[in-house]
Amino acid sequence: MALLIWAIPGAIIQFLGGPSRQLGILLATGLLIPNPMAGWAVLVGIAIRTLVLRWKGKEATGSMEVLAAGFIGGDALFGFFDSVIKTVPKGK
Repeated sequence: MALLIWAIPGAIIQFLGGPSRQLGILLATGLLIPNPMAGWAVLVGIAIRTLVLRWKGKEATGSMEVLAAGFIGGDALFGFFDSVIKTVPKGK
């Protein structure tokens, strides 16, 4: 049901942003995660991306993609090690 509800705003934003930007996909993904801060983080990311592209132009695309990949990788590593540390029993 949540997917159906958020498909409409995602489609509108995707249409406005164009197929190359995939803004609707980013927004819908962030809003479907059950953590509201993830949705806000996606909105902030979209705003930063828009500002950087207006300020630096197309030459900033590669740097932003590398930075985004680093954030995703770092988040995955943090989540993994955080859950491992929480499952290790503490000594007496």
